[in-house]
Amino acid sequence: MPSTFLGLNTGMSGLTYFQGALNTTAHNISNANTEGYSRQKIMATASEALRMHQSYGMMGTGVSSYSIDRLRNSFYDNKYWASNNRYSKYNTQSENLSKLQTYMNEISNDSGYSKWISLMSSAIQDVADNPSNNTTRITYTLTADSYTDMINELANNFQITQKTINDEVELAVSEINSLSKQIYELTQQIISIELKGANANDLRDKRGVCIDKLSEYVDIDVQERSIMYGVGTEQVKSEAEALCIRIDGAILVDEMEYKELMVVPRNECVNQTDVEGLVDIYWKCPDGTPGEKFNSTKTEGRISGLFDIRDGNNGEAFSGTILAKTDNPPSVRVQVDSPIHVDKLNIPSQGSIRLNGREYLYDGWKADYDKDGNLTNFVFENMTMLNEKRVEVTAEFPNNMVGHSAVIGEKNQVKGIPYYMARLNEMVRTFSRYMNDLTTSGVDANGEDGLDMYTAKDVYGNDFVLKDTMVGNGTITSSSQSYYRLTALNWELNSQWKSDPSKVVVSYKKDIEQGDIEARPILDKMMFGLTDSSMFEQGTLSQYMQSITTNMAVDISKVTTFSANQDDIRHTIDNQRTSVCGVDENEEASELVKFQNLYGLASKVISVLNEVYDKLINQTGV
Repeated sequence: MPSTFLGLNTGMSGLTYFQGALNTTAHNISNANTEGYSRQKIMATASEALRMHQSYGMMGTGVSSYSIDRLRNSFYDNKYWASNNRYSKYNTQSENLSKLQTYMNEISNDSGYSKWISLMSSAIQDVADNPSNNTTRITYTLTADSYTDMINELANNFQITQKTINDEVELAVSEINSLSKQIYELTQQIISIELKGANANDLRDKRGVCIDKLSEYVDIDVQERSIMYGVGTEQVKSEAEALCIRIDGAILVDEMEYKELMVVPRNECVNQTDVEGLVDIYWKCPDGTPGEKFNSTKTEGRISGLFDIRDGNNGEAFSGTILAKTDNPPSVRVQVDSPIHVDKLNIPSQGSIRLNGREYLYDGWKADYDKDGNLTNFVFENMTMLNEKRVEVTAEFPNNMVGHSAVIGEKNQVKGIPYYMARLNEMVRTFSRYMNDLTTSGVDANGEDGLDMYTAKDVYGNDFVLKDTMVGNGTITSSSQSYYRLTALNWELNSQWKSDPSKVVVSYKKDIEQGDIEARPILDKMMFGLTDSSMFEQGTLSQYMQSITTNMAVDISKVTTFSANQDDIRHTIDNQRTSVCGVDENEEASELVKFQNLYGLASKVISVLNEVYDKLINQTGV
């Protein structure tokens, strides 16, 4: 037998439900433009019916509201995070390569190296027309020196960009740590609320925004699992879920803790022209010391894009096999996988090398070379290592390391700053060797042996003497004078050529001895050298520089296209996600009117029943 007031309770349940629906709709409308907000919906079901034990069976008792759920699809979230970090990676590459292209364009336009070659040809011709005139010689040296200044400025700008990217890496790590802390704190609040049976909808939305931002920096693996009560086979699921985020295969955040990354400056350079202070990323131990190294080459996102441009070498990292070791003093001999020409050698004179997976530091090296200038065997000397407290100590080698790999740096397949700096270094060395071989085969205006035209200064401010270096077979060291010591950063015209026009070489000794002061065979060969297509594999000097510019333009076009494609994919997925969880103003307005009418009807039910009960109680039998 139902209660006399069942109808009133039934109407009241509807009134309560529609009041909640109106409040939820109002909440949706208020957050229509809130970042990361998910549309919410009040969930209800028919209340438990009463058994009437009559022919009509059961009688309904109204509606029960059991939760307010947010409308969210984790499938779209995961797809969005995957496309977001790929977009961020390519976009970062595109931005930084475009900076490098700006610097390259400055020397490749009408006032760059093309114009310089024309001016150099004119200056050589002026000296050839009047070899004894000091004015033409001075103009010639100034023109020759201007090209070295141009390359120096380009290389310096590349280094500045590398330093800027390095600073961005530090900022990115700081942002990752901040996001991981926020996600952990929000997860704790969510678990606390949901263990009590409630839904932490708005907190989950805030956490989702943090995860979206985190996916810009690294490739993330996000998983949620139910928190269990009890032990063993008696475990039951609770209403709460624990979140676990992994990056680089390791846990960044879970319900127990959050971990942090840290940047650690390298003890030594990896490439010859790297700027000092480049950092690597490590997991931070509880005591604040670096733990395991974070592998930035096996992730996606902004971190990967920054490292690609900062460290990208097109896979041209030094690699070889350990042939022998010496314990006192510590040194190793390494056979390179393939001979390296000295003009293409870009390992630092002091740096780090990974032997059989363990990092060591060396204080210098020496290498065997053949008659063509190819280096085959390297001996890395005075080696040290970092102990567990990252204190530098004398290297200790395991007995079984011979025959294992030796690697300097990582084989990053992207053409980044190290790759383009290596190409500039190769140009500097090859062009200098070509010109120096000509000038040192002749004599100056005083009949003295000609000096190297292009060189660099040692630590004492003296010009390197490159004549007769690496002739035949032999051995060079990292500190000996050779073309290895020339880079795009320190390249310059011989200081004596700058200060004394008589040092300019135009003739061979026999011409001067024969009194032919107007002879100019060396100048003729220099002029030919400016357009000699055999100087580089790519052709002439101008063609070589153009190949660098073209490679960069192709790479920028490629990553820009990838970035645009990923951006389209990202927006498409985000639109799909928004179609599920987004707030549509027209739909909410329609819901508002619908629930308003239903609320009015529920009120009408109570009003009608109120009249019925008034009649029944107050007026019946009176």
